[in-house]
Amino acid sequence: MILKKNQIEKEKQAISTIQRNIDIITATLLATGQFTIIGIFVTPGGFRISVGGPLTGTSRLEGKSGSRAVNLIIDVFDILTAVLLITDQINVTGTFISSPERFTVNVSGPIFGVPKTGPALPDVNKIFTDFRKIVPKHFNVNPELLRKLTKE
Repeated sequence: MILKKNQIEKEKQAISTIQRNIDIITATLLATGQFTIIGIFVTPGGFRISVGGPLTGTSRLEGKSGSRAVNLIIDVFDILTAVLLITDQINVTGTFISSPERFTVNVSGPIFGVPKTGPALPDVNKIFTDFRKIVPKHFNVNPELLRKLTKE
């Protein structure tokens, strides 16, 4: 079960591709009006923009008075956010679940004071080693079965 460096790099590349596709999909939803900026989360040293729309169970952000000027400003911010996503200046950083029927997508990046994160894989080798040490201490595991399961 020990992963080789080449295999780890392939998996990281696959995760990067998926993350990039999520950025592009989010940008497309922003540019087409399906998503809009819902709010801003302030974090130490930066902020994250929360976006959502009917697809995520939230309603589209509009000016209280129904003013076309306010709605135009909101649309401009949505388009700017989409452009930042497409140009890889910001990225989708996660989701915020507000109820069983609603969630929003958070975007941020270095230009908003939040460091860019790359694809992260857990240290599989360490997890596997820890598993092999911890499980026999706390559970009565047949050593032969453990050998078969770990293919040793």
